[in-house]
Amino acid sequence: MTAAGLPCSREEQIGQYAALRRERRDGYARWLLLIKELRVRHGVSILEAERLALSNPHRRRWVESQINSHEQCRKKALSHIRHNGSNTLIQREGDAFKFRINVR
Repeated sequence: MTAAGLPCSREEQIGQYAALRRERRDGYARWLLLIKELRVRHGVSILEAERLALSNPHRRRWVESQINSHEQCRKKALSHIRHNGSNTLIQREGDAFKFRINVR
């Protein structure tokens, strides 16, 4: 929204999300802002925005590391698996909570 209460243009929204992402230090908040930015930029669903984000090898390694080392991220990964079924982008490997990103 603009100061006058009007909706922002698509480009303004993308810029706002990118600026907020650069300001944040919390990895999860930055991830959510990236997904929002990709949704606006490409006009896609949350799942497709996550797929786009994870197509970057650096980002994919970072997400795998976060899932495998932080309890909150692990819980969100399990929730992603439950809610997306066969379309899931994450695979659980064994009982040790090792996760692997599965981008088609």
